[in-house]
Order: sequence, then C-alpha cells, then structure tokens
Amino acid sequence: MRSTAAAVAAAFLFIAAGAARAQDTPPPPTCEDFRCQFQSDVDTECPCNQMDNHGRYVSCVAHIVKKLVDQGMPKNCKGKLVRCAARSVCGMQDQGFSTCTINTYGTCTNDVCDNDSSLTCTTNTDCGVVSSQCHITNHPDTCTAAGGLVDASPTCCASCSSSAP
Repeated sequence: MRSTAAAVAAAFLFIAAGAARAQDTPPPPTCEDFRCQFQSDVDTECPCNQMDNHGRYVSCVAHIVKKLVDQGMPKNCKGKLVRCAARSVCGMQDQGFSTCTINTYGTCTNDVCDNDSSLTCTTNTDCGVVSSQCHITNHPDTCTAAGGLVDASPTCCASCSSSAP
C-alpha cells in the first residue's frame, strides 16, 4: 500500500513539475515581435530616400528578412514583409510614385451617424473613419479626385512608433 501511495505521489510531483516548467516557457516569437526590429533595420540598411532602384530596395529588404529568420523570426513572416517592401514606392519616388490613402466614413443621416447612433453629425466625416485603404499611385491628382490623401510615407505598411521596443 505504501509503495502505491509513494508511486502516486511521485507521479503527481512529476506532472506538477512538468506543468510548472511548461508555464515558465515563454511563447514562441510572433511576426509582431519582430516588426519593429525589421523596420529599424530597413531604415538603417535600406534607406528608402537613398534608393534609386525599386528592385534593389526589395532585394535589400529580403536580405534583412533572411537575417531576422536566422535570429528566430518565424518563417511564415517572410512573405508578408517582402510583399510590404514590394508595395512601397522606394526607388520610384523620382518617377512620381506616392502612396494614396482613401478613407471610407460612416454615413450621416438625419444628423446621426449610422455607424454610431450616439454621435451627432452634419457631414459623413463627423462619423469617423470606418475603413481605410492605401495603395501606390503615380497620379496624385487621381488620388485626390477620389477623395484620397497623398501620403508622405513611402509605404502602406504599418509602422512602429519610435518608443516601441
């Protein structure tokens, strides 16, 4: 009987120790964990305003992505980051390319916003942005004619604040 109780106690301690170790193990890194490091490396090693060729810029970014994968970034992040660089205007600014953001606003009907009935309004812009779409254009007039804003940013990709780790 004692040996059975000792075996049960030992098994319980083994399971409890394993569970405690599993809780102490940090979760695997995510793409978001590397996003700010990626942006910092790109800003340093592939400065957009110094690129005279879009292909060279994308190639430079691909090298940074490879380096980050070697440092532990999940491989499934590679495509997203390289696609982001490919959809930038880096290396194409002097050809007239820029980013254009078109916002969709809630609708103001009878002085009330359709997306938030607690908001009063006189125009749709009073109702706030419901969605936003950024794209590359080489015709800024077309962007503004569609209600868009020509952006100062050379990319539509999310950025990090300077205080982010």
